[in-house]
Amino acid sequence: MCDDWMPTLQLPLPWEQYLQLPRNAGYRYEYLQGMAHLTPRPRHYHALLNLHAYCSAAAADEKPGEAVFRHMREDDFRPLETVFQAAFHRIQPFGSLDDAMRREAAHQSLQRTQTGGDGPWIQDASFVALRQQDERCGAILITLLPPGDPADWESYYWSTAPPADCIARRQGRPHLTWIFVDPANAGHSVGTALLTAAARSLLAMGYRELATTFMLGNESSMLWHWRNGFQLLTHPSSPRRVRQRVRQEEHESD
Repeated sequence: MCDDWMPTLQLPLPWEQYLQLPRNAGYRYEYLQGMAHLTPRPRHYHALLNLHAYCSAAAADEKPGEAVFRHMREDDFRPLETVFQAAFHRIQPFGSLDDAMRREAAHQSLQRTQTGGDGPWIQDASFVALRQQDERCGAILITLLPPGDPADWESYYWSTAPPADCIARRQGRPHLTWIFVDPANAGHSVGTALLTAAARSLLAMGYRELATTFMLGNESSMLWHWRNGFQLLTHPSSPRRVRQRVRQEEHESD
């Protein structure tokens, strides 16, 4: 979904200033006729969190500021669009959009999750963070991926409609689709507390792992994942993974 909101950036700059631009691994840099062209080249990576290990290590008395937490409801999606916009205001790909496009991106991204476009929404493991006067300040949204090897592309999209009872039967693998906190509450462990609430709920439901996806170039997201114990998976297009796939296909054809 993020790939839909990554426009090419064109900046009128002299050559000397172009050379001084900070580089982001998620973009290709070119200079043509006095214009700097920054073209998105999104590369996504996946990681897994062992829920039992995470929940065993999580502090039982976490008190992130004044925030309180509850399960997410259907009527939370629309108000959370404002929080989504604020949280991703300076983070790519949404940071390159103007205000109107960012509002539309927030609406479409959350609507896609709500309507099952990212896989069935696991409502019992999705939470909202609230501050005083019940004002929403963050959320974590968990969806369900199909079963399979989490290092394969096919494990992140349902090729056919998922069974209506797939969550009740604990089929598939939970996926951390969105987690965001507004800037005023960032840095106060609200995001980690949301992850802890989701992880404990998933573990109680019978799940053992939580998958996640992040984009190359988003250093803050990568550091947050590592700090909370997510383990990087082999990229589906890596040479090692390609060799494994070839050997498997050769073995199956024998």
